[in-house]
Amino acid sequence: MVLLGTALALMAVVVGLAGCPRGPKDEDGLLDEIAVEIAVTGINLNKSSVTLAVGDSEKLEYTITPADATNQQVTWSSDNPDCAAVSDGTVTAAALGAAIITVTTEDGSFTQSATVTVVPSVPVTGITLNKSSLTLTIYDSEKVIAAITPDNATNKNITWSSSNTNVATVAPDGTITAVNFTTGGDSKFTSSPATGTATITATTANGGKTAAITVNTTTAPQVSINDLPPLKTQFAGKFLIGNIFRGSTTGGWSGPSDEVSGTGASAAISDTRLTRHFNALTPENHMKPSYLISGYNAATGSVTWNAGNQTTVDNFVAAANKANMKVIGHTLLWHSQNPQWVWDQIAGKNGTIVSGMNKEKALAAMRAYINAVAGRYAGKIYSWDVLNEAFPDNAGGSTNWKDAIRKNASGEGQDANPWYIAIGSDFVYEGFLAARLADPNAILYYNDYNTDMPNRARLIRDMVQEVNAKYLALAGSAKPAGDPPGRLLIEGIGMQEHHNNGITAARIKATIDLFRPLGVKLSVSELDIIAFSSYSAYSSSTGTAANSDVTNQALVTQAGLFGDYMKLYLDNADIIERVSLWGITDNISWRGKGLPLLFDSSGKAKPGYYAFVAALSR
Repeated sequence: MVLLGTALALMAVVVGLAGCPRGPKDEDGLLDEIAVEIAVTGINLNKSSVTLAVGDSEKLEYTITPADATNQQVTWSSDNPDCAAVSDGTVTAAALGAAIITVTTEDGSFTQSATVTVVPSVPVTGITLNKSSLTLTIYDSEKVIAAITPDNATNKNITWSSSNTNVATVAPDGTITAVNFTTGGDSKFTSSPATGTATITATTANGGKTAAITVNTTTAPQVSINDLPPLKTQFAGKFLIGNIFRGSTTGGWSGPSDEVSGTGASAAISDTRLTRHFNALTPENHMKPSYLISGYNAATGSVTWNAGNQTTVDNFVAAANKANMKVIGHTLLWHSQNPQWVWDQIAGKNGTIVSGMNKEKALAAMRAYINAVAGRYAGKIYSWDVLNEAFPDNAGGSTNWKDAIRKNASGEGQDANPWYIAIGSDFVYEGFLAARLADPNAILYYNDYNTDMPNRARLIRDMVQEVNAKYLALAGSAKPAGDPPGRLLIEGIGMQEHHNNGITAARIKATIDLFRPLGVKLSVSELDIIAFSSYSAYSSSTGTAANSDVTNQALVTQAGLFGDYMKLYLDNADIIERVSLWGITDNISWRGKGLPLLFDSSGKAKPGYYAFVAALSR
């Protein structure tokens, strides 16, 4: 019976296809695609009533539903053309009275009407603006309000113009945007701003009355961070907007001594800039390997906590959770900032395994460490950067990812990954598995810089693909209880995005496109852009914001990139779940001399902030 039913079904399909009309053949003899007509289901006008003075005109706009209906043609008519005539939607008042203007779909099925009342003309006698001058940071906008006299003037339509659209533009509603400067581009931003001037004029349609405002554009920040709309609100529904927790001053960079007040249950985020604008926090240093676990006893498998840093992290996590901020654990496994016991007991920085160490012993140590840290904060961490920066800068894209991990080989320039040296490439899978078992609810990430480089991106893709395939094949009994079928082990890739003015959005897009088929989440995990076209001039530890020689032109270029990047991230918001900035103000950035952040040292919005936010309307 099953075979008979299948055969009948196939016959029905064949007969059905045979009865379908065939499209015309093109000149190659191939069948053209059969056009599918989408029917009109309705029509609407933008206004239901209009008041016009004799001699005035206004264009009515219509929309057809659905928007992709095949036939978008309409006809217009007036029941009293001597009073108000219509042509292609433009209504012209000819005499006192009233008229009904009707728009009709071409097939006659749907209509919509607007009542036009023609009244005696009350001429405009003047126009004023609510400001005579305005100073805007480049890429900032402000709406200027016009008032027409008399208040009962019949035609209040206004046109806006700019004397120099390269400096400031104006929208039909009077919104002015600063777009560039005319002088000072080569000057240092920290010494004197670049500036420009344009005149914005409002002209009445009736009488040609005018009013003008002088707009001064500048690279100098004007508005304090806490006077700006919350970033997390502006990007709500798109992705999380994150920043970093610095804690006590670390790494020799000046900054606030503490961002958390109180301890234990009373711990709270005390930096209002963080709570106002951000809904995710990554500890800049305090959860890195060297900060939490200061010792490991191989005989007992126990670890020793760094009590001071443990308390700092405990309070930070409690405070962030209380503030409904997602905590990003950063990071468990790394080639850098490891505690001394790792170098002494597992493998040296030079890539040599410690005498007496072997794979099984190293796995036991790694699991004990991960279980201690991830287990302590289980249920309190939104996501973990389990593995950070596995591949060296000179790794070739054609190399098997298992052979490309840092080993302190010639040309790598940085320490070996001790876990790779002692365990081999299996440490990646085993490290992620240990984290999953320690905190089943946390989203597990791989995190790396220079992901815009094709070779590194391909290695990351291959590693994530292989590790996830292995986990998917793992028996359910070896996974945490309740782990849903199909859940990946590496669930996200963190693209750090520590960039410079030479990195285009197109390069980043290529990497996003490469990662998309993996089915993982993406996060922009450590965003900053040094305002220079190379890394070397403004890499870490090269100076502070106060002695920066970044020019105003470079700062505006940087702002444009912030806008381009954010537009790209928004275009891919279906897989990007977070955009985290690596600091609030330039003076406390690890790359401060390059002025890499959205806010200057005084906490005011730079051009980059406005470009960052403007991406929402691009």
